[in-house]
Amino acid sequence: MFTRVFGILFFIFSGTVVFGQDFILDWQKAYGGERNEIAYDAVECTDGGFIVVGSTTSKNSFDVKDSQGFDGAGGSDFWVIKVSAKGNLEWTKTFGGSKEDIATSIVKTINNEYVILGSTLSTDGDASSNGINGGLLMVRLKLDGSVVSKRMFNGGNSSSSNSYQATNSFSKPTLKVLPSGQMVVGATRSINASPFSRADFYFAMLTPYGDTMWEKTYGGGLEDYLNDIIPTSDNGFLMVGTTLSLERDIPGAGQGFYDGLAIKIDASGRQSWAKGFGGLSLDVFHSVTEIGSTRTYAIAGESSSTSGVLGSSLGEKDGLIVKIDNQGSLLSATRNGGTGNDGFYKVLESSDDKLYFIGTSESTIGTVKPKGTLTDVWVRVVKASTGQVLYDRLQGGADIDLARGGTFSKDGVLFLAGSSRSTDGDLNLNRGQSDFWSLTLDTPPPVVFGRFESFLNEFEEIELLWTTTYERGSQYIYVEKSDDNKTFVRLDEVFAAINSSITKTYKFKDKNPVVGTNYYRLKYSDQAGKTYDGPNSSFRFVPLANEPLPNPEIVAYPNPATDYLILESSVKDFKVQLVDVQGSDFGVTVMELDRDTFKITFNQGLKPGVYVLKVSSPIYKQSRKIVIR
Repeated sequence: MFTRVFGILFFIFSGTVVFGQDFILDWQKAYGGERNEIAYDAVECTDGGFIVVGSTTSKNSFDVKDSQGFDGAGGSDFWVIKVSAKGNLEWTKTFGGSKEDIATSIVKTINNEYVILGSTLSTDGDASSNGINGGLLMVRLKLDGSVVSKRMFNGGNSSSSNSYQATNSFSKPTLKVLPSGQMVVGATRSINASPFSRADFYFAMLTPYGDTMWEKTYGGGLEDYLNDIIPTSDNGFLMVGTTLSLERDIPGAGQGFYDGLAIKIDASGRQSWAKGFGGLSLDVFHSVTEIGSTRTYAIAGESSSTSGVLGSSLGEKDGLIVKIDNQGSLLSATRNGGTGNDGFYKVLESSDDKLYFIGTSESTIGTVKPKGTLTDVWVRVVKASTGQVLYDRLQGGADIDLARGGTFSKDGVLFLAGSSRSTDGDLNLNRGQSDFWSLTLDTPPPVVFGRFESFLNEFEEIELLWTTTYERGSQYIYVEKSDDNKTFVRLDEVFAAINSSITKTYKFKDKNPVVGTNYYRLKYSDQAGKTYDGPNSSFRFVPLANEPLPNPEIVAYPNPATDYLILESSVKDFKVQLVDVQGSDFGVTVMELDRDTFKITFNQGLKPGVYVLKVSSPIYKQSRKIVIR
């Protein structure tokens, strides 16, 4: 019976892709030093900017200032950057010691401070009280980057003492703020109890000031690694990660190498249930969110299992989308991606019934093609209530690009905390090896323009040509003109395409250009009558004389011409040029036919149009408009 129901739910949740209101790339910027910077998480600030956290192995190069980790044996430091709402770098900070320190989570507190959490293997610097087994470092900052406080969750020094798992592909510390102002810390902690050590989910409830109120561990008899915690609408908590434990300890676990693990606890920390999900290979849960207040949960992860309760594989590694209820029962599961390596590291819910799964892909996703041969940042958007796939975005370049974190701004802009090694495609800068890569994806306006050009035609009219690459609910496109770039008058209104996802081309002719610079701009309106600003263009108009030239020393015919001109001139040692109205020189061949008579032959491939023949000598200059058919 279960298999039958699951098959139905799997089909519903993996429905065909439909057209949605796709995001467009608003802006992107890379930051870093000469070595490696890896971003993990981000939060919006009170001023509309963002703080991004991760790690760096650079020191005093480009955007990275002093760092202790670089001086150690392959160490890294917390790297924290503050950027404006448009991505301008405002300040950077490093924290840690001489070994490996990685910041993986950041939250904004109820008093508008910012708390960062990560793993540390250092025993010096900011982690001087730590033991050699590894601990957690918590740093509290103000908006300007000034330090409010630091706290260590210390690892021990002996084989029998506790240790906190260093950040890796299967485990990372996480931090959440509750409406009360209290904070929740999640991590992986090793118990090191006889006869063998094991790793468990670690949960700690903190005061708003960061002091521990109580702490507990959860898991099976073997290793259980935590990645994420969320508070739930029934005043409990849901933790997700991965497990090596057996089914006798955790129902559903023990299916293969690693299995996805979800553990539910109540407000006091009492475990309600633990469930494992997976196949014969690797299945990892990275992030979870509650869908509304429905007490159902969407989980983002990755899987290399070829089959099992989470579905059959599509490629080398797939992105997982799993939906469970408040009792841990599997409601649906899909494998997402293509034939390559794909995975999801973060899931976010928007206010309009959409779930955003964020990660990386090296595959062609439906009709969306990758930007290079290696991985791109991947965002898949699904309808939260049905699981129907709405659209996909791949952003990046030719090298490795991925996103582990993201957040929505108060204006609904999706901010991604990514890492990139690319210098092409969507990127134009790389400082060293891997850089922090921040990018924002925004809902497109009713019209997205491609190009907007202005040029002179053979009738000395200024033609405007523009394209749109996307239209949704558009009504009119307005052409406006100015001769001082200040006061504009409306020349025309053009019916827009209303709805279009292909490139559309529009044209307009200005038959009355003014001598000098003509300024043009486009505006447009939607079906509700709201008006938006579009692109700008300009053209400098210099009229060409059509009357016979006043100087009788030069005659040029035929005009219009086809392949050549006959030039009659008594000017000595002259130079001939043929240029278009933009000033580009097309070159000609001059052959003397007789005294004061020359044949001007045009180069092959010259296109029909209006050109200017320029005849000049050290003491003489004259131009003539030539029409070439």
